[in-house]
Amino acid sequence: MLQQSAQFTDSQISAWDELIIEAVHDSLGALSDMSGQQIHAELVKPYKIDVTAIPDALGGADKVAVAVLLGIEHIPSFHIALVHSPAAAFTVVDIMLGNPPGSTTDLGELELSTLGEMGNIMGTFFLNKIGNTTGYQLRPTPPSVRMDMTGAVLDYAIASLMMETDEVTMIEAKYGTNTVQVDGVFAVMPSPQLQTLVMDSWGVK
Repeated sequence: MLQQSAQFTDSQISAWDELIIEAVHDSLGALSDMSGQQIHAELVKPYKIDVTAIPDALGGADKVAVAVLLGIEHIPSFHIALVHSPAAAFTVVDIMLGNPPGSTTDLGELELSTLGEMGNIMGTFFLNKIGNTTGYQLRPTPPSVRMDMTGAVLDYAIASLMMETDEVTMIEAKYGTNTVQVDGVFAVMPSPQLQTLVMDSWGVK
């Protein structure tokens, strides 16, 4: 059973979802500067699932995924993860480094560093969007990059989230250049503490 819908009104949830979509758009758009190429993105409307259903939503607990994960300083239960299949993550690295498609076939030090820097840029723009609309200064934690089965790749984030809520917001994204696109999933694991700050600053009831 989802707890969050009982804590916030429909108007508050709608306002939060709109803010999250805008923040994801801003974070993906920021990759244009990193890659030196225009990045386009198409997003699916956010949908909410029980936190225990995350592995199934990402293709099954035994499916391997690559996750770029970060949080917010001083709000330990808030996490953002951008999750790809390994093949999609390799393509993302090629886009970011300006390599011909298919150049990356593994995640070595350079590739992990590239995904981490991508996460750092996206996290900063994501939180700047929230901060600019609320007046709060929010800083991302250093990103971590993990490749593991979906049942394990977000285990820490899921465990900390479940201490406050059992809901996660999923946003499917197709993004890339004019010639190369990849599919990814944003898992926004919101802290009720942060959501309350946003709603209070907006005066949304």
